[in-house]
Amino acid sequence: MIDTEDETASETDSEGCGTGSDSSVEGESPGSGHAGDQIPLEPLDLVWAKCRGYPWYPALIINPKMPKTGYFHNGVPIPVPPDDVLALANNYPSPMYLVLFFDNKRTWQWLPRFKLEPLGVDSALDKAKLVESRKPSERKAVKKAYEKAILHRCRVTGEHTGLSGDSDNEEPS
Repeated sequence: MIDTEDETASETDSEGCGTGSDSSVEGESPGSGHAGDQIPLEPLDLVWAKCRGYPWYPALIINPKMPKTGYFHNGVPIPVPPDDVLALANNYPSPMYLVLFFDNKRTWQWLPRFKLEPLGVDSALDKAKLVESRKPSERKAVKKAYEKAILHRCRVTGEHTGLSGDSDNEEPS
């Protein structure tokens, strides 16, 4: 998933991006998340997604039942999941979310809700996720992916990105 390695996650990544059995799905420890007060997530929401062996990474929730011909969200094309990725849904017993990472390879992954956090809702959470990795190359890849995610949101909503260089020289009217 991260662009710093040549042989990273593929489209269906069967080696470590949350596809294996993970015993922590049912009983999370009290301080590990928001078990009862989670924000509901829906297709086309931006999220931070966590795969084993990788830092939290920006992704887009995709509706697996979207038309095979493609879909436009406010004029922005949404990629269609490949059939082999859709077929993997049958491998999971619990409800899973299909996400498309904002990495260079555009990696697909099925993940449970507890491995997803809303992106762009809580700036403190976003800032923490951006600097979570100890490896500078991973932090750089996460930052680049975050910028892609924010750019996607701005294309959909028609807003300015607020990223450096987008509106620094503009005066409010």
